Amino acid sequence: MDKKEVGKIAALLVASAVICITLFDGKDYATVGLYSGCPTSGRLSYHFFHANLLHAAMNAWCLLSVTFIYELSAYRLLAAYIIASLFPVDTLSLITNGFNTPTVGLSGIVFTLFGTISFEVRRKLYYQAWMLFYLIIGFLFPNTNAWVHLYCYMAGLMLALLNKPIKTSRNG
Repeated sequence: MDKKEVGKIAALLVASAVICITLFDGKDYATVGLYSGCPTSGRLSYHFFHANLLHAAMNAWCLLSVTFIYELSAYRLLAAYIIASLFPVDTLSLITNGFNTPTVGLSGIVFTLFGTISFEVRRKLYYQAWMLFYLIIGFLFPNTNAWVHLYCYMAGLMLALLNKPIKTSRNG
């Protein structure tokens, strides 16, 4: 089994887990969400909990779409999980009004993956314009942690930039 198939299986498992957890969720988001001063367990688990079934379905659909269309490896999914888990919530709470409301959702991982595919899409300028639109819209909607989306997208973009092949010309 190659890396891309493992990535697809991992994405299917994560999407299934997200939907199942949402259907049978009875958790208090203060124990599983990401917020300023949250425990490590909340930082590592907030991706799997969602506010409602529509939220979970949209996030799962986005994860599966980007994974299957761009045939992402399990390593890239793991990198996205790590980046989203490392969101500097305590640092940003000093700059902004604070992150006292727990954040839940898979969108941090999804936005990281959106950033990592930035150099793989065909219409790069068009793609970046839509990503800018989505990021701005996130700041306009209440109860959306647009800071997580922005951080994860920018971190994914940096990861893509660091892994972009360098084209060299040999004239000789």
